[in-house]
Amino acid sequence: MIKAMVVDDQVLLKETLIFMLSQDREIKVFDGGCNGYEALEACDRVRPDIILMDIRMPMLDGISATLKIKEQFPHTKVIILTTFEDEETIFNAMEKGADGYLVKDIKPEALVLAVKSVVHDLYVMHRSVVNSLRSGVMQTINERCISDTAIDQYNLTIKEINIIKQVVDGKSNKEIAEDLNFTEGTVKNKVSKLLEKLDIKDRTQLVVFAIKNNLS
Repeated sequence: MIKAMVVDDQVLLKETLIFMLSQDREIKVFDGGCNGYEALEACDRVRPDIILMDIRMPMLDGISATLKIKEQFPHTKVIILTTFEDEETIFNAMEKGADGYLVKDIKPEALVLAVKSVVHDLYVMHRSVVNSLRSGVMQTINERCISDTAIDQYNLTIKEINIIKQVVDGKSNKEIAEDLNFTEGTVKNKVSKLLEKLDIKDRTQLVVFAIKNNLS
């Protein structure tokens, strides 16, 4: 028998999910509360095999609760069940130990299958979530390629890249000198040589160059 728990601050939705899962003879479902703290208390009491976890909840959100649950109950699986499909939220959930990521328009039979799959050590994701992840990864790869190309094309050193990033942050020569252990005169000289090397006129154009080449 699989012991499942549902955590969601929308009571009607939570009760619906509990009803859906309880229709399967292999699953026993428990109410895990309306926030992360209640979920932790319920975990200590129920010791569920798997949790369906909402993200946006009061007091302690679902992703933070997932991290705490994984620390205290490492054998408990957690599926994020939410409406958020942006890559930042997905990556954050994965980083905190989520064992699956589904959106709330899932069909009942698919939800039951997902629960059983994750209990058997599979990782489940909605296709739309996978597409969002793919888009985010490809964007990161493209940005890295642009950055690497700029570094190779202009033969930029690590120190020069550090100076560019400091300029983008709006720091003065004095502030950059203090941060990089140079004299203010040395920084002024290095910035001038950098502008000449990149064939640009001033610090404003240097900022534009950094943004275009993902060096900021």
